[in-house]
Amino acid sequence: MAATRLMALHIAKGKSIAESLTSRLDYYKNKDKTDDGKLISTYECDKRTVVEEFMLSKNLYHKTKRAIRKNEIIAYQIRQSFKPGEITAEKANELGYELAMRFTKGKYAFAVYTHDDRKHIHNHIVFNSVSIDGKRKYKDYWRSGKTLQKVSDLICLENGLSVIQQRNKENWSRKKSKRKTFNIKDGEIKFLKDIEGKVLEGYGKGYINWAKKFNAKQLSKTILFLQEKGISSYEELKKYTDEKTGKKNELLDLLKEKEHILNKNKKLQCAIIDFAKTKPIYDEYKKRKFDKNFYEENSGELMLYQNAIKIFDESGYKKLPKIKELREQYGQVLQEKKAVYAEYKQLEKEYREYQIAQKNLEMIYQLEEAKKDEQEKSKSSQTKSRC
Repeated sequence: MAATRLMALHIAKGKSIAESLTSRLDYYKNKDKTDDGKLISTYECDKRTVVEEFMLSKNLYHKTKRAIRKNEIIAYQIRQSFKPGEITAEKANELGYELAMRFTKGKYAFAVYTHDDRKHIHNHIVFNSVSIDGKRKYKDYWRSGKTLQKVSDLICLENGLSVIQQRNKENWSRKKSKRKTFNIKDGEIKFLKDIEGKVLEGYGKGYINWAKKFNAKQLSKTILFLQEKGISSYEELKKYTDEKTGKKNELLDLLKEKEHILNKNKKLQCAIIDFAKTKPIYDEYKKRKFDKNFYEENSGELMLYQNAIKIFDESGYKKLPKIKELREQYGQVLQEKKAVYAEYKQLEKEYREYQIAQKNLEMIYQLEEAKKDEQEKSKSSQTKSRC
């Protein structure tokens, strides 16, 4: 159950960037806290020269991009704290390294300092504010802390550790809320009320078959997705999935309707233009009492005229609208179609997430039933052997 926090480290008053970094890192790399330096790991820098190597990227950035600012951010710290007794210091350091790599995408040098001097083992992860190539600075974006926590939760679930259940905005009450945890440890799956107690024990044949069919990372993402949506049962998940299926079909029908109106409008616009161009030719053809030779010479134009008349008859208009009115209508319906399409694409994305979660839970239930059947068969065979 790892709690995370992202903090910006600023240049200290009256000190240089290097001095400010050194004073910060002196605390993090304390030998008494990091098992004589054994609980320190780094990326794109050596643990003995972290400050110097951070400064190489910074100097390049300040020379080519921007001068040092008064309140310069010199680095960022991720504090990752684990539940007491749930993890070893060595494993915590390993997961801290993985968290930093996923969060920075390998673009920023970092160092992971794991402290084991307290009951709750925790990491101080420091990554450079300037990228390795010295071309850009890290920009702390809105809700970056939530993204960081989600990445940390995924890593914890993938490694059999519990995570903190996030607050449900709709149902959460400050006075009555209780913090809950869930995990997938040693093949055990726990999630709120619905899948709590659904256990895949041991590492025998049943577990191997499960592992082949089901990816632990995908399971972790599914559990976090259900938690974020405040879904506590398979029935509730299926209800939401079915609702989104219905809404998706409604939007698809509306899109088809808008497309039909646009096609009809465009067709009518073209017919009006064709009619205006070919009307004089048709009048001449009529004046010549529908002469065959004249028709053969102007068959293309006369066919366009006849097709335009047919479209007018099918349009349902008693009085044809002006081309300007049709174009205005086309533009309005086109905007409506774009709005519906945007809503449809967003819903389709959400629908896929719900559908994947539903299929994953169905797989869990199927495997659970299969496990029960195996257990029943095993008991039955044992009873017969005794007889």
